[in-house]
Amino acid sequence: MALSMAVTKQWFDGKKVNIVGTITASGSYTTGGDTLNLQGIGIKSSQVPFLVQINGQNGFLYSWVAGTTQANGKVKVLVATTGGTNLPLSEHSAAAYVSGVTSDVITFEGMFEIR
Repeated sequence: MALSMAVTKQWFDGKKVNIVGTITASGSYTTGGDTLNLQGIGIKSSQVPFLVQINGQNGFLYSWVAGTTQANGKVKVLVATTGGTNLPLSEHSAAAYVSGVTSDVITFEGMFEIR
């Protein structure tokens, strides 16, 4: 497993479940994004998150790609691969994560509907 998550805070605001957690990256990245399984980590909703924010501290960009269940959402990792100015970031290569990602403090915030 290349990505794992731990929920650090969770609350219900009367309309939705909000969670905050940390993501740990290890192993290798998969083109198109690595799967982040949210099932079985104590989230008090069975729904797919409708809003996700993922942030790191080491300068990498992380984006959420919603899946059809909590078990198959993906996190894309974008990195700088050229030295040009104002160029878009590229997806991490399908290889072992760079040390800047594996040592990053990655936070996850998500909102889930209650049904």
